[in-house]
Amino acid sequence: MTAVPVGISPSEDPSATGIVAGSAVAPIPPDVLPRPLHTQTAYRFLVASGFSGLDAAGLISYVVGLPQGDARWSLAQVNQLLFLRAIYSNGDWGEAERRPA
Repeated sequence: MTAVPVGISPSEDPSATGIVAGSAVAPIPPDVLPRPLHTQTAYRFLVASGFSGLDAAGLISYVVGLPQGDARWSLAQVNQLLFLRAIYSNGDWGEAERRPA
């Protein structure tokens, strides 16, 4: 099978009509509210997909926004920090610490 060149007339040129390849795509807005992540399910899925346990826990910690450093997060630590984050943001626990001095 041989390739047949197809000519484009000036009226069919996309740049002449003002339509550019990326102009029809709207940017995706960032999430305003964080989505809940079921860490144990995600961990099992990642391990079943071939990740090591430490790599899976590290990836989950990155996704939920924990700072990355020299030490790696374990899944238990990620769950504990997510629990404390939820208590702090949804309740009045730590209200005194949140008030300006």
